[in-house]
Amino acid sequence: MSSTTARSRPTAIGSKPRLLLIGAGHAHLHLLHQSSLLSRFDVTLVDPGAFWYSGLASGVLAGDHSPATDRIDPATLCHGRGVALVRARLCGLNTDARQALLSNGTSLAFDRLGLNLGSAPVLRSSDDEASGDSAASLPGDKQTHWQIKPIPHLVRLRRSLERRFQRRQSVSVEILGAGASGVEIACAIEALGRRNQIAAGALTIRLRHRGSGLLPEAPARARRYLLAALERRGILVVDSHHDRHLPASDIVDATGLGPPRGLERFGLPTIDGRGIAIDPSLKVQGADGVFASGDCAALIDHPLPRLGVHGVRQGPVLAQNLIASLDPQASLTSYRPPARALSIVNLGHGEALALYGNAWWGGRLASRLKRHLDLNFMQRTRRLR
Repeated sequence: MSSTTARSRPTAIGSKPRLLLIGAGHAHLHLLHQSSLLSRFDVTLVDPGAFWYSGLASGVLAGDHSPATDRIDPATLCHGRGVALVRARLCGLNTDARQALLSNGTSLAFDRLGLNLGSAPVLRSSDDEASGDSAASLPGDKQTHWQIKPIPHLVRLRRSLERRFQRRQSVSVEILGAGASGVEIACAIEALGRRNQIAAGALTIRLRHRGSGLLPEAPARARRYLLAALERRGILVVDSHHDRHLPASDIVDATGLGPPRGLERFGLPTIDGRGIAIDPSLKVQGADGVFASGDCAALIDHPLPRLGVHGVRQGPVLAQNLIASLDPQASLTSYRPPARALSIVNLGHGEALALYGNAWWGGRLASRLKRHLDLNFMQRTRRLR
């Protein structure tokens, strides 16, 4: 790394420092609403597509929301705020030269860099079920394998299921992983089948875990409530250690998310399985003027679950620290993760399970709260002012 600090590196006389944002995630979308930050930097956002909100993903799969409800095109926000948008991905990084190499073959210079790269499904070992970046037919069989991220994969899964439901074909789905994502996917598929008036017995859903049971971090009574809700929906919960795999038309991998693959090619410090190493100010270790946030970033002394709440709460800290980095005398703010965070699991049919530390409640009130919070977040984020 260069010994020249980002604070001492000059830009052209009369010009603003160049802020390059890679990825349209929660934290970076927050920055697009911060007039105080936008007035101090010449900002460019690099992202290949749209922002999809994971909080609404199961509702989209269930048919409760249209895909458009869950999607924000950052172009609208960028154009309304005077931010340049480049449709590309980050391919390489030279922090000494302050250059980012993009997938479109160009490179962009920066004085400050923000990385908000999201997460990716964890690659499964070769003796597990097939893995891949998107749905793919398995050789010699009629199974189709699906990943839960990026979220457009779930949109394709919904359309695939709807076509078969309309043709009155039998469908069997095996979901790998019984955490919150797996539970939501199972309930969403059941709700989609009921919405399409699929005949009894024509849709089979199995939720498979590896001995840890349903939502292993949740209180025991909450797990019992959840098990009863799944039984009412006809969703089978099976233990991979005791139950053999049965034929399934679709396999959905919800076993877990990790940092984006290939982070090591950027030459930044990483923590294995967690992401780019950052300190509490969200600065990347040993890389002056480089910040990382959201699921791609790993607080060195504080492992965090991959929850959108952290990306949302890191946004204001990132905005403050980018502005503070322009002043050699200013101190940076630390991100302090909440001791507890509200998590609401969508069970479909107007029912949800809310978890907050050791407290929990289930039913329609939890579902209405989740809907209110999710739609409010999207409405606030879409606004230009």
